[in-house]
Order: sequence, then structure tokens, then C-alpha cells
Amino acid sequence: MVTREGFLAALALLLWAGTTVLHSAEKTAPDGMVLVPEGKFAMGSSGKALDEDAAEKPIHEVTLPAFYIDKCEVTNAQYAAFLNAVKLTKDEAGHEYVATNEHLRLEQANGEWRPKAGKASFPMVNVSWYGANAYAKWAGKRLPTEAEWEKAARGTDSRKYPWGNEWNDKKARHGSESQAAVGSFPQGASPYGCLDMSGNAWEWTSSVFKPYPYVPTDGREDPQSTERRVARGGSFSGEPEISHATYRFRPLPDFTHPFLGFRCAKAAE
Repeated sequence: MVTREGFLAALALLLWAGTTVLHSAEKTAPDGMVLVPEGKFAMGSSGKALDEDAAEKPIHEVTLPAFYIDKCEVTNAQYAAFLNAVKLTKDEAGHEYVATNEHLRLEQANGEWRPKAGKASFPMVNVSWYGANAYAKWAGKRLPTEAEWEKAARGTDSRKYPWGNEWNDKKARHGSESQAAVGSFPQGASPYGCLDMSGNAWEWTSSVFKPYPYVPTDGREDPQSTERRVARGGSFSGEPEISHATYRFRPLPDFTHPFLGFRCAKAAE
């Protein structure tokens, strides 16, 4: 017969074991990534505020499994390593990875790609959705869905910005003529520790732009689609009005811009 003391001891052991497993999962997040736990969150906005877009509504509940997401945006140094490894600048269908114009922060020397002087730790921009997706695959990751991106940016308390509900220009790179190195605003971290999820560079997601509610099986996560994809987060030159966590920028997948970059995600196993 199990005594009350024995039952309580066993219960305490189970609780301790569960806490240990949770802590272990947190500690084993891949280098440079953070864990976003499984669970529900409210996605979207009411679309009623002056800075909210109709495409953000309605607010709806989304349940996601646990996943990892990059703490920072992919840098020029990381992307140069990818280009040097694959020896390609376009995919099999002919989609260009990057726009090789004056806005590209990479250059070639002796046949090898490298960041331009002083730009190694800055976010990789001027990259198409195809280029971002190809890098993610090469890195053993993938682009985050827009649902994953939004949860990573605002948590489960429906905050407007990664740090809370009030705009603070000291917590993001905004209203500037230039980017900042990734991670330059640690005070603007999201609830899970992600940095630069407002400002610095827009970020590609895997998702096709479709009306809400977000349903991952309705074709919006089709990697072969040539429809507009969703980018999130705003850029260094943008206004707070389009840099909150629910705003949905929707460029074509072959679009490149000096304000547009990405970060990666992967399932938490």
C-alpha cells in the first residue's frame, strides 16, 4: 500500500523530472536559435486602429507545435558562406537568389563571396524569397511560417511590438538611413529572446499571402507557389505604423530590396 508520504514523494519526483526535461530542451536549442514552446496564441489584429491593415483581421486562435527560430536575422557573413558552398546564385528554375546591384552588401574577390568592409554582422538583404529559402535549406532549417514568426515576435499576450504595446524608438532600428548590426537593440527583445523583430530589415516568411484565418493546409505553405509571400517586421527606414508584429507586407517571391532580409526556423525535436 502506498502511503501519503510515498505518493507525495513520487509526485515531487515526477514534477522535478518534467522541469528537468523542459530545461534540457531549452538548453539544447541549436546555436543562435531560441525555443518557442508549443501552444496557442491570438494571431492578427482587429484592423480598427489607424496603423492596422484590413489584412490583419480577424483575430483568431492558432495552435503551434514547439519550434526553434533564429535569435537574429541572417547576416551577410552567413549568406556569403552559403554562396561559396553551393557555388550558385540561382535555383534550378532560374530564380535569382540576390540582386547584384549597388545595394548588395556582398562582393566577390578571387571567385569567393565576402561581405563588404564593415558589413559582416549586418542583416543580409537584397535577397529574394527563393534566395532566403535556399539558404534555409542549406543550413538545415527552413523559413518560419508567418504564424510562427508572429508568435515568436509577440508571445501569447497579444502585445503590439516585441517589447510591449507602446512604441519605443530606442528599442528598434527605425527612421534611419542605414541598418544596424544584428542584435544591436537587446532591449527590444521579444518574449522568447528574438532580436530585431521590429525594424532593421523586413523578413521573409514561408507563407503565401492569403486572407485570414491562418490555415496551414489551404495552400499558403506551398513551396512551389509563385504568389505573393508574406514578409514581417518593418525596416530601418520604415515607420512604426507598419512595423508592429501583425503587419503583413506582401511582396512577390522574386522581389529584392535593400530593406528585405530573413531569419530561419526549424521544428523542435
